[in-house]
Amino acid sequence: MRRQAVLRQFRDGALIMQRGQPVTGMLVLQRGRLRAVTHGPNGDEHLIRWVEPGEAVGVASVLTGLPFQTDLVSSGESQALWIAVDAVLGVLRRDPEAGIAMSRFLGSRLSEALELVAAQSQSRLDDRLRAALEHFATENGEELPDGRVRLRLTQEDMARAVGASRQRVNEALLRLQAGGEIEVGYRRIVIQRGVSRSST
Repeated sequence: MRRQAVLRQFRDGALIMQRGQPVTGMLVLQRGRLRAVTHGPNGDEHLIRWVEPGEAVGVASVLTGLPFQTDLVSSGESQALWIAVDAVLGVLRRDPEAGIAMSRFLGSRLSEALELVAAQSQSRLDDRLRAALEHFATENGEELPDGRVRLRLTQEDMARAVGASRQRVNEALLRLQAGGEIEVGYRRIVIQRGVSRSST
């Protein structure tokens, strides 16, 4: 597929894929970060996940023909390989191993979606925050030598993820930090594994 890919550049804030729109190919991020978001009735952005270099986006839509599920926005300048639908399907028809790899990828995304639903179903903000932190740790976390996980997330990111004001999220994060569950720094949060299963 890489031989048939086209390299594309995106500026900060560029809308790369739009919720509800058909896709003509999938993207494999090479540089930068993308955020997958939805928007509420008032236009508030809700963060679903970060897309990091090496990740593929749009696979489910390519395989099913269904519209893309979120808005995909470039966070800073980014660069991605674009691979047309026909090229993707052609490889999958010829190469069973590629098909297995794609199935595993989609399985992990389904698991991620179920985790997100579970996180959003929590009624207490602290519990929603714990679940969201565990979700981001699994998907975007950087393992540290001492077993903790570092996330490149801001408090604004977390507010968008759990659907609460930044002030309330700040207060909740400070509660979790006071309990020894996380460490909050500038544009980063360091957590212990299993934070979503902690209790207060």
